[in-house]
Amino acid sequence: MKLIGILLLTFSLTQCVSVKTKNTHPFKIESASYYHVTGGVKGSYNSINLIINFTAEESVDFQKVYFQNRITNAVVEQHNDKQYIAARYKTSSNDDRKDLILHADPKEEFGNTPTEKFPFELKENEAMVSYVKNEKIYYVKVENIIKKSKVFMQ
Repeated sequence: MKLIGILLLTFSLTQCVSVKTKNTHPFKIESASYYHVTGGVKGSYNSINLIINFTAEESVDFQKVYFQNRITNAVVEQHNDKQYIAARYKTSSNDDRKDLILHADPKEEFGNTPTEKFPFELKENEAMVSYVKNEKIYYVKVENIIKKSKVFMQ
């Protein structure tokens, strides 16, 4: 009977430890903000720029940033001894994308690039960032992203 009690206690303690380690990430999000950029001329470049300030003791292999039903690759930048994840989403109506080929014969549609389905339900001021560690993909949610003023380019 004592053996069963010891086994149950050991099992419950190891479960608590494993839950704690799953929520730790090799970096800390300091702040995040986004702003819209517009070219000022009809048909010009428009984008949403998301900037996430983070600190990390070691190098992090960031992969993708999911924000406002858009997905893009994460780009790590450094300015004035601060590190940022920059995610730029092109929103121009005249995107440089290929026209889709729609045909009754599926073979004729070869070459169409599939669109990636947005896998998360996020608020307008939330994002998900994916990163790789030890060949596993992890996700961290960034909340309370501040919306800044629109930037007009000329």
